[in-house]
Amino acid sequence: HVTENTPSLTGYPVSTFFGTGVAVSIPKKKWEVITAEDLENATPKIQPGDIVMINTGMHHRIGDCDEYYAYSPGIYKEGAQWLVDKKVKMVGYDVQANDHPMATKLVDHGLGPSQPHLIEEYKEYTGRDVKDDFPDWEAGHKTLMCQGGIPGIENVGGELDKVTGKRCTFMAFPWRWPEGEGCGVRVMAVIDPEQTFRIPSGESYG
Repeated sequence: HVTENTPSLTGYPVSTFFGTGVAVSIPKKKWEVITAEDLENATPKIQPGDIVMINTGMHHRIGDCDEYYAYSPGIYKEGAQWLVDKKVKMVGYDVQANDHPMATKLVDHGLGPSQPHLIEEYKEYTGRDVKDDFPDWEAGHKTLMCQGGIPGIENVGGELDKVTGKRCTFMAFPWRWPEGEGCGVRVMAVIDPEQTFRIPSGESYG
């Protein structure tokens, strides 16, 4: 997906898609970047081996519209590198891509620009050029998947707010699709305040 020489959907161990992690609040507005500092300061603390769900607040605006797809916040290579260095297992976001929109084909990257008007809009809004702030195409994807082997989940939403700020058990299994490069998943978070949930040991009877 986006990059070469990364695992297909069936190339990851199944255990990648199940495990302990955190849902963290990192509120962001139009075109803001999820930074390494944001991730370092997030609570609960992100630990090695965690599955991380990032709540920017954008899932409240999800829809087939420019507000969600073209004017979204997102992660770029510095934040992605922090997650790689932390050795997280998987990451999800309530935004449109595993990258900042200004690092995608929406502007002058890859096969773009598919929305060339955004190039001038960004300059008017920030006073800076897109290519100065986001020189690399799909740096989030490439850093996370190529360097870290970390799959990303886009468009996380639903009841994300209910588990934000909590440590949970997450699961999000892709299709069993040999050589598939991406698919929809349903993300589930399990919390057990009474500590009554137990996974059987696999003991055989009879």
